[in-house]
Amino acid sequence: MLYLHAMGTESPLNVADPYAMPRGVLVRTLEYSHILPARPELNAAVRYLQEKGYVRAEWDEDGEFRVVRLTEKGIDLVEGSIRDAGVLLPR
Repeated sequence: MLYLHAMGTESPLNVADPYAMPRGVLVRTLEYSHILPARPELNAAVRYLQEKGYVRAEWDEDGEFRVVRLTEKGIDLVEGSIRDAGVLLPR
């Protein structure tokens, strides 16, 4: 979703930082797409992607991410120039 919102539209949602998305926007986007996982699964997915260097996230004191930002390595993953068996990307 981060990649699509940054690269797939003429005008990104977050003009100041097109690769970043607040939690609420990401959650609503996943919900509208009918692919919203449970809260713990979403946080775990963001943690996994962060540990691999595909995203950077800001976390609150409750262990929930507030903002997630796609990195250059994350863009390479989505575009297929690198692969990760732990990440399933729709084609």
